[in-house]
Amino acid sequence: MKHSLLFSAILMASGAMSANAAVVNDGTEVNLQEFINDTLMVSGTGVNVLGDTATSDAITSPYWYHSEGDSAATLLLEITSGLNGHSFGIFNGNDYVQLFGGTADGVYENSDSNDFNSAVVDSGQRAKVSFELVGTGYSVEVNNTVVGTFASDDFGFYLGDSSGTPIIYSDASKNANGTERFVAVGGSNQFLNLGNQTDPNCVANPSTKNCTVWEYDDWIIGFEDGTDFDYNDLVVYVEDVLPVPEPGTLALLGLGLAGLGAARRRQKA
Repeated sequence: MKHSLLFSAILMASGAMSANAAVVNDGTEVNLQEFINDTLMVSGTGVNVLGDTATSDAITSPYWYHSEGDSAATLLLEITSGLNGHSFGIFNGNDYVQLFGGTADGVYENSDSNDFNSAVVDSGQRAKVSFELVGTGYSVEVNNTVVGTFASDDFGFYLGDSSGTPIIYSDASKNANGTERFVAVGGSNQFLNLGNQTDPNCVANPSTKNCTVWEYDDWIIGFEDGTDFDYNDLVVYVEDVLPVPEPGTLALLGLGLAGLGAARRRQKA
């Protein structure tokens, strides 16, 4: 009974984790759901990404933290005319650190570089970095080299311009008109193929041992840089991070735990 009530409290709180709703559209290009389910996923349960994030598997949490010592980011895909000028990184307040520059290539790309509606294929490239906030001073390390300092141990993600300056944030309140331009989808132990350079010989049968396990604290994040809101303009696989619970989420969790305490008192009575 105790464990069941605690699980219910956590589940209730997690349902409020995403502060702002976004709508992920289908379109003529390979959409985010198709890319995940049909290109990346080798084995496991498919995800529901299209439509309103209030009812889909995607969330829009603005801030994150390391679930383990360090994290990693792999650039997966860019389907946009601005792909050669995009950068990607993490931010905290007005401070930011670039993780990928505009020259970085995604693991996947359009089969026809002149046609964004063409199929998505393995690019034969690999862009991956590790990053970590360390020490009480929150130094930011990228590939084990200190490159900046944040004011706290949480961070958001950004899509930047060719100079590395952020222009679109995971925190919608920092975007023009407060528009939500970021979504994230978490794993549940599915097996993914992150390309020949990362997962060589990754196949569904007879074994998935050479594939990437998409765990609960690994996320596929997508940005929208234009007006079609398909969120495939910059797609990154981020490992070992979790969303920072928002005040409303913490309040719900507190209510759930209070209910658990009341139930236990009734049991003792």
